[in-house]
Amino acid sequence: MDIWVGEWSLATDVCALWLGGFNDNNTPYCDACEWVECPYSYLPKEQAVDFDRTAQEPLGPLGSNDLSTVKNGKCPRDSTRYTNEEVQSLGECIMYIFNDTIQGHFMWTWKNELEPKWSYQWAWSNGWVNQNIGNSAEVLQ
Repeated sequence: MDIWVGEWSLATDVCALWLGGFNDNNTPYCDACEWVECPYSYLPKEQAVDFDRTAQEPLGPLGSNDLSTVKNGKCPRDSTRYTNEEVQSLGECIMYIFNDTIQGHFMWTWKNELEPKWSYQWAWSNGWVNQNIGNSAEVLQ
């Protein structure tokens, strides 16, 4: 029977905006999240609706906490605890395991405007994933 794995990512923490629910987070962070300017709408200006980027308080409605909410126009994303080289090592291990043991897999999304570790496009551009890795002996050396 074919085995597929879907919706995986290279995330190393639960910092991604709304990962645990809309304006909520069901799991405490392990490391400090990186806070970056929230993305702007890709819609034409006459159709785009933005939020108050100067609001000092988290924008509601809120869930059980405000860990994963927009604050002062900033959005949380994965921590910077791990270097690009460490994330690449994680990606190479995942590619080896998936390509060697299952018939198919797909990352959470092709393109994510905020979270590089959830985006295949960014993961590929950063060299974090490589579909052409060798056998286990080459990867584990």
